[in-house]
Amino acid sequence: MISRNIFGGALAATALIATAVFAAPGSGLKVGEKVTPFHPKHLAGPLAGTDKCFPCTFQDRPQVQVWVNGDDKANVVALAKTLSAEMKEHSKEEFKALVVVLTTPSKMAKAEAMVKEAAKVAGTEGVAMAILSTDNEAVKAYSVNTDASVKNTVFVYKNWTVANKFVNLKSADGAKLVAAIDGITK
Repeated sequence: MISRNIFGGALAATALIATAVFAAPGSGLKVGEKVTPFHPKHLAGPLAGTDKCFPCTFQDRPQVQVWVNGDDKANVVALAKTLSAEMKEHSKEEFKALVVVLTTPSKMAKAEAMVKEAAKVAGTEGVAMAILSTDNEAVKAYSVNTDASVKNTVFVYKNWTVANKFVNLKSADGAKLVAAIDGITK
């Protein structure tokens, strides 16, 4: 009997460790928390050429922010295309979207070039695209995890309040993003 309990306990401990190792990484504000002002360098979209605050500019409108942390350009473009299509679909509700690429100060020029290229791809029209240094205070304020395992953190919100959040969202999961946007544009 004792040996079974020891074996069972070891098995349970192994299962807990495996769950912790394979769980999605944590990143970002929690549902119900408020987004806050921040000032990225806008390279495309309605605020291009400025460092205006996206949530401040668009206030209580339904919005999405995609914080990119080393995600590949193909996924960034695919997510931007989904957001652009949703902006057209929900134009009456004035839905707005921002993709902000995080980078270190030493790689700012490379990130800027990638964002400008992504913004030129057909189907990404209207989506605000910006860059922000990983040492900017907004990264901490938004609780964005900059570990290499976190490729993106997506906030879906309205009235400054997070309604949905996704971590490591892939273009194949676009239906989840669309459903979340539909939820804030009602």
